[in-house]
Amino acid sequence: MRNDRLIGCIALVALVAMSAASAQYRFDPSAADEQGPSIRYFGSAKDDKGTLLSGVSVQIDGPDSVYVFVTDEEGRFHANLPLDMVPEKVTSKCFRAGLQQLRITARPGPKGPKPTVQVDCVLKR
Repeated sequence: MRNDRLIGCIALVALVAMSAASAQYRFDPSAADEQGPSIRYFGSAKDDKGTLLSGVSVQIDGPDSVYVFVTDEEGRFHANLPLDMVPEKVTSKCFRAGLQQLRITARPGPKGPKPTVQVDCVLKR
Protein backbone atom coordinates (compact mmCIF):
# COMPACT_ATOMS: atom_id res chain seq x y z
CA MET A 1 0.00 0.00 0.00
CA ARG A 2 2.84 2.39 0.85
CA ASN A 3 4.52 1.87 -2.55
CA ASP A 4 1.20 2.48 -4.33
CA ARG A 5 0.83 5.86 -2.60
CA LEU A 6 4.44 6.78 -3.41
CA ILE A 7 4.00 5.84 -7.08
CA GLY A 8 0.73 7.79 -7.18
CA CYS A 9 2.40 10.89 -5.73
CA ILE A 10 5.30 10.66 -8.19
CA ALA A 11 2.89 10.27 -11.11
CA LEU A 12 0.89 13.31 -9.96
CA VAL A 13 4.02 15.47 -9.62
CA ALA A 14 5.22 14.36 -13.08
CA LEU A 15 1.83 15.14 -14.61
CA VAL A 16 1.75 18.64 -13.09
CA ALA A 17 5.34 19.32 -14.20
CA MET A 18 4.64 18.15 -17.76
CA SER A 19 1.48 20.26 -17.97
CA ALA A 20 3.34 23.39 -16.91
CA ALA A 21 6.24 22.73 -19.28
CA SER A 22 4.12 22.06 -22.33
CA ALA A 23 1.86 25.05 -21.69
CA GLN A 24 4.79 27.47 -21.49
CA TYR A 25 5.13 27.95 -25.26
CA ARG A 26 1.56 27.48 -26.40
CA PHE A 27 -0.20 30.26 -28.26
CA ASP A 28 -3.90 30.88 -27.84
CA PRO A 29 -5.07 32.92 -30.84
CA SER A 30 -8.39 33.68 -29.17
CA ALA A 31 -6.54 35.57 -26.41
CA ALA A 32 -4.08 37.41 -28.67
CA ASP A 33 -5.86 40.75 -28.58
CA GLU A 34 -6.31 40.65 -24.80
CA GLN A 35 -2.63 41.44 -24.28
CA GLY A 36 -3.01 45.01 -25.45
CA PRO A 37 -0.88 46.75 -28.07
CA SER A 38 2.00 44.59 -29.21
CA ILE A 39 4.15 43.43 -32.10
CA ARG A 40 3.50 39.87 -33.21
CA TYR A 41 6.76 38.00 -33.78
CA PHE A 42 6.55 34.66 -35.55
CA GLY A 43 8.72 32.41 -37.67
CA SER A 44 10.41 29.08 -38.10
CA ALA A 45 13.69 27.22 -37.81
CA LYS A 46 14.98 24.88 -40.52
CA ASP A 47 18.13 22.96 -41.23
CA ASP A 48 20.24 23.69 -44.31
CA LYS A 49 18.22 21.10 -46.27
CA GLY A 50 14.89 22.85 -45.53
CA THR A 51 13.56 20.50 -42.84
CA LEU A 52 11.66 22.29 -40.06
CA LEU A 53 13.31 21.82 -36.63
CA SER A 54 11.58 21.59 -33.27
CA GLY A 55 13.26 22.56 -30.01
CA VAL A 56 15.25 25.47 -31.46
CA SER A 57 15.67 28.46 -29.13
CA VAL A 58 14.93 31.79 -30.77
CA GLN A 59 16.36 34.72 -28.82
CA ILE A 60 15.19 38.27 -29.46
CA ASP A 61 17.29 40.95 -27.75
CA GLY A 62 15.79 44.41 -27.34
CA PRO A 63 17.06 47.64 -25.80
CA ASP A 64 16.00 46.63 -22.28
CA SER A 65 14.69 43.07 -22.60
CA VAL A 66 15.60 39.62 -23.86
CA TYR A 67 12.95 37.12 -24.94
CA VAL A 68 13.58 33.45 -25.67
CA PHE A 69 11.09 31.18 -27.42
CA VAL A 70 11.34 27.53 -28.43
CA THR A 71 10.03 26.21 -31.72
CA ASP A 72 7.16 23.73 -31.45
CA GLU A 73 6.84 20.25 -32.98
CA GLU A 74 6.31 21.89 -36.38
CA GLY A 75 9.45 24.05 -36.12
CA ARG A 76 7.52 27.29 -35.56
CA PHE A 77 7.17 29.92 -32.84
CA HIS A 78 4.98 32.98 -32.27
CA ALA A 79 4.56 35.55 -29.53
CA ASN A 80 3.36 39.07 -28.85
CA LEU A 81 6.12 41.42 -27.68
CA PRO A 82 5.94 45.01 -26.38
CA LEU A 83 5.74 47.82 -28.91
CA ASP A 84 9.30 48.97 -28.11
CA MET A 85 10.63 45.71 -29.63
CA VAL A 86 10.66 47.18 -33.14
CA PRO A 87 12.88 45.35 -35.65
CA GLU A 88 15.24 48.31 -35.96
CA LYS A 89 16.12 48.05 -32.26
CA VAL A 90 16.38 44.27 -31.81
CA THR A 91 18.77 41.51 -32.76
CA SER A 92 17.79 37.89 -33.13
CA LYS A 93 19.66 34.60 -32.98
CA CYS A 94 18.79 30.92 -32.96
CA PHE A 95 20.50 27.97 -31.36
CA ARG A 96 20.12 24.29 -30.57
CA ALA A 97 22.68 21.84 -29.20
CA GLY A 98 24.70 20.23 -31.99
CA LEU A 99 23.73 22.88 -34.57
CA GLN A 100 25.18 26.21 -35.68
CA GLN A 101 23.27 29.21 -36.93
CA LEU A 102 23.89 29.56 -40.66
CA ARG A 103 21.67 32.62 -41.24
CA ILE A 104 18.70 34.46 -39.79
CA THR A 105 16.28 36.81 -41.50
CA ALA A 106 13.86 39.26 -39.90
CA ARG A 107 11.18 40.77 -42.11
CA PRO A 108 8.73 43.38 -40.81
CA GLY A 109 5.17 43.01 -42.09
CA PRO A 110 3.05 45.81 -43.51
CA LYS A 111 2.61 48.87 -41.34
CA GLY A 112 -0.72 49.03 -39.61
CA PRO A 113 -2.51 48.77 -36.29
CA LYS A 114 -1.15 45.23 -35.63
CA PRO A 115 2.52 45.13 -36.63
CA THR A 116 4.25 41.81 -37.32
CA VAL A 117 7.82 40.60 -37.74
CA GLN A 118 8.74 37.27 -39.30
CA VAL A 119 12.00 35.74 -38.04
CA ASP A 120 13.33 32.65 -39.82
CA CYS A 121 16.48 30.73 -38.91
CA VAL A 122 18.57 28.26 -40.84
CA LEU A 123 20.91 26.03 -38.85
CA LYS A 124 23.46 23.40 -39.88
CA ARG A 125 25.18 20.46 -38.22
